[in-house]
Amino acid sequence: MTKENIGAVGGSSWTASDTALIGRAARGFQVGVAGDVALGYPDGTTQVWPACAAGVLHPHNGFIRVLSTGTTATSIVVAY
Repeated sequence: MTKENIGAVGGSSWTASDTALIGRAARGFQVGVAGDVALGYPDGTTQVWPACAAGVLHPHNGFIRVLSTGTTATSIVVAY
């Protein structure tokens, strides 16, 4: 899967944080080191996506945070 497949126009490195907002319409993420990724959504819900593979673009529309609580994956890039 490429960024074009999910309609992304770019991406940026991201450090997981329980408070920081992404500030753009996130369409997916990629991790450099496999692990769990916890995402926060506009309605206040959260979801931990377990065992995300490294080097794979994971499509997830609409998240506004990559949470530090629950995230074990590292080297995160958010696609927007």
